[in-house]
Amino acid sequence: MKIASIIAEYNPFHKGHAYQINKIKEDYTDFIVVIMSGNFVQRGEPAIINKYERARQTIDNGASLVLELPLPYATSNAEIFALGAINILNSMGIIDRLYFGSEDDLDVLRSLQNKIDKNLDEAKLKKYLSEGKSFIRSRQLAMDFLGDEEKEILKRPNNILGIEYLRSLTKLNSSIDPHSIKRKNVNHHDNFTLDDFASASHIRNLVYKGENASNFLPGYDLVAENKLENYFDIFKYKMLSEKINFKDYFDYEEGLENRILENLDAENFQDLIEKVHSKRHSRSRIKRLIIEILLDIKKDLIKNSLKEPYTRVLACDERGLEIFKKSKNKNKIYSFKSFYDTSSGITKELLDKEILASDLYNIKSGKLKTDFTREVYKKL
Repeated sequence: MKIASIIAEYNPFHKGHAYQINKIKEDYTDFIVVIMSGNFVQRGEPAIINKYERARQTIDNGASLVLELPLPYATSNAEIFALGAINILNSMGIIDRLYFGSEDDLDVLRSLQNKIDKNLDEAKLKKYLSEGKSFIRSRQLAMDFLGDEEKEILKRPNNILGIEYLRSLTKLNSSIDPHSIKRKNVNHHDNFTLDDFASASHIRNLVYKGENASNFLPGYDLVAENKLENYFDIFKYKMLSEKINFKDYFDYEEGLENRILENLDAENFQDLIEKVHSKRHSRSRIKRLIIEILLDIKKDLIKNSLKEPYTRVLACDERGLEIFKKSKNKNKIYSFKSFYDTSSGITKELLDKEILASDLYNIKSGKLKTDFTREVYKKL
């Protein structure tokens, strides 16, 4: 059995994602594991539709097993996002290949990764991050040893994640073999369409404006379930009613608490973020901090979570059940309530955060307490 893997958000699942899965099937195997972000994503926002529906769409379009990327990784910067996902795949002990989209060829990314690992001053990177700069900008500044062309390669969003996947594989001494698939027609943040392909960002923008995006989706209609603005009143109440220690959170930077508290009279999150952001404080960092505060995801929890990799089954088909049985770390792959009841320590704490995240995600619909009670989607 040859097993391939993908790390994704699928926010939402679109024809470009279906193309990638079909490409893997043509080139390598029908056994495909997807590690997917849950109800909140790396942008510091709720996913446009819930994790169970996105997992179902993934299985219906050819994947075998969809596992959830734990909340602390899914809502962190590219480095932690990649390391958390690779750590899970590596701990399964059965994954042969990792496939990811990129703007440039794998050889180019490998060369850059080797140069970065050899020359990057981690202290300098942390310094720029602590100043409130985005992960992308901090890394650009810390990599003053790169040439102009190399720096341009690192500005491309899929390349950024791709290189972090390569670095994580090296850091964990993993035997998983990386393979890149060139982006089909449009890139991650492109705000235009080409043929039947559009970026996830463009599709979300269309849907939030009430426009039809079905041409870019593989056989389903998309209606937005959620957006960050739904939580503005909850966030304001939390700011006013609790004494928040901002320093406990990973994306905190000195001065952010004053800028947030001084602008709580903003009309909505968009207004607040525009008033708070600056050259020092990126919008993405502010949004991630907001999510960390709403869900109380403290930096110690993020650090400790890497010590005990775990995941959850969101959906599968018959091949996925075979993969699950073959995994060498089944005791850290959760699906049913009995697994939650027997968990302990940091894993139990993380699972409690996942339940809170799902309840917060569903608070507008009133569909609370769905985690570990909702049946896993099985296409058998």
